[in-house]
Amino acid sequence: MIDPTPSLAEIAVEAAQAAARVALDRFHKPLAVSSKGFRDIVTEADFAAQDAAVHVIRSQFPDAAILGEENLVPAVDSDVVWVIDPIDGTSNYARGLPIFCVSIGVVQDDRPVAGAVYDPLRHHLFTAERGLGACLNGSPIRVSRVSAVADAILGVDWGREPEVRRRAFDLLNRLATECRTVRAIGSAALGMCYVAVGWIDLYFNFAIKPWDCAATQVIMEEAGARLTTPLGAAWGYTQPAVFASNGLLHHAFGNG
Repeated sequence: MIDPTPSLAEIAVEAAQAAARVALDRFHKPLAVSSKGFRDIVTEADFAAQDAAVHVIRSQFPDAAILGEENLVPAVDSDVVWVIDPIDGTSNYARGLPIFCVSIGVVQDDRPVAGAVYDPLRHHLFTAERGLGACLNGSPIRVSRVSAVADAILGVDWGREPEVRRRAFDLLNRLATECRTVRAIGSAALGMCYVAVGWIDLYFNFAIKPWDCAATQVIMEEAGARLTTPLGAAWGYTQPAVFASNGLLHHAFGNG
């Protein structure tokens, strides 16, 4: 008998698609944009998309613990926490730059176990479930096999604080002279998924947030990526600085 109960990954996909429909409906339309802090903006679409994702999750789990970027913290203690970024790449989105996504991660006992990252403009749906591999639109994905730094594409995203940016530029100043080229994505979730699918080979970010990467951690790990802190320790989604690679090129980061 087939179990009709959807998996955590399936619910994450449904929530991501619901949020994306809201974001798409408002894209290229006049938006109310406000400041959350230094170089940090939010739009009305972020809140509406988050509400749509929450509605899907709570339709299956009414008492779910949910962490969302837009002022949503878990109301209950739970071994399972849903982590939502309703629009990752808000600066892009607010200016009409077509690079953004929705990220929905499922964390169990402090470890991401399932996730969905959806780019609705390109119809790119990245998914993973712990132990079952990672996929793009249902097809399995793996990191690249690029082994020479000179052939590598490097991805980077910036923090907002001046000191964080100086640190990023110091590392970029060295790596940019060694690699093939550099891409600043403007969406941490997409940048990390691009490593998972092999489109870029290296990625770093010194100011990443849990909602950016709860989903991408499991996607990347299931795709064979290596993830560390700048000091080389194992990295987890609550840590703000990440070095990500296809594993063959991680040495390029050096000591950060």
